Amino acid sequence: MIKVEGLCLSVNKKKSTFRLVRDVNYSLEQGETLAIVGESGSGKSLITYALLGMLNHLEGLEGTVEAFGQKNILKASSKEIRRLRRNKIGYIPQNPRESLTPTLRIGSQLAEVVAAKTGKSRRSCRLISRNLLQPLGFSEPEKVLQMYPHQLSGGMCQRVAVAMAIASSPAAVVADEPTSSLDLLTKYEIIKVIKSAQEEQRFTLVLVTHDLDLAFKYCNKIAVVYGGRLFEMGTANELYVRPRHPYTRGLVRCFTGAGMANSGLHYIPGEPVSIYTQFTGCRYFNRCQMRLEICEVKEPPCVRTDGRRVACWLYGRDEGK
Repeated sequence: MIKVEGLCLSVNKKKSTFRLVRDVNYSLEQGETLAIVGESGSGKSLITYALLGMLNHLEGLEGTVEAFGQKNILKASSKEIRRLRRNKIGYIPQNPRESLTPTLRIGSQLAEVVAAKTGKSRRSCRLISRNLLQPLGFSEPEKVLQMYPHQLSGGMCQRVAVAMAIASSPAAVVADEPTSSLDLLTKYEIIKVIKSAQEEQRFTLVLVTHDLDLAFKYCNKIAVVYGGRLFEMGTANELYVRPRHPYTRGLVRCFTGAGMANSGLHYIPGEPVSIYTQFTGCRYFNRCQMRLEICEVKEPPCVRTDGRRVACWLYGRDEGK
């Protein structure tokens, strides 16, 4: 189980303090899939980096991330973080081609990862590497192991990254926009590969994406992030059928076309707010068509409504009195 409570990240810049991530709370059971969605620059990746222990060196980090027997990953030592990444957490990067070493063959790189995660001999790692690639759509895994990254397509590099992530049968895998640089057909092939591996190994999947189609089709839960704040979280069906936060409603309308005129596409007016912005009220105030007076001067609390979390004064007015 993964349990995140009160996750906050503040940084000092030009004698000012900026809250990049604010009051993030969520929990996941083993085998569940969470999609963290939102516009570019909303803080989605920062939230997942906390789970990976990649923010532990920052002074403005607060909250708790309990997972894999670790009471608080945010307070874990470098040795403990290495152990978690080796045995418990897999990571699929956004651009695997840039993550792979261009001068080394795929076999050498994959075997190195397998050796680090399993402690097996070099010969065993070679066999494990081939066995990892075969169910991921490679008809000739031995041939792929002999190739260099530049000889593979983007989709093939992503499959290699998936193999590296699941080499130790982790308890959780974090996929940071794994389909953003792929064409439409390859995108669905890769997400099916990841979900197939999840079904086999029963790991928890945290998927960072701006693609609502993937979120609604392949995820149990969805967390909607804006300006570093978790605005709404619930099941995929809840957010699709009855979104509560005005921002979530806008995203769903953009995706489904619900309520749009006879011609044209629906869009959310205005520009996404930068996380490097000083806030006194709701971060969505300038773009929201349902805003109240209190929205401009006071940040809304995160409350439960219809069994889900929503950070909006439309539902939290009693708490603000």
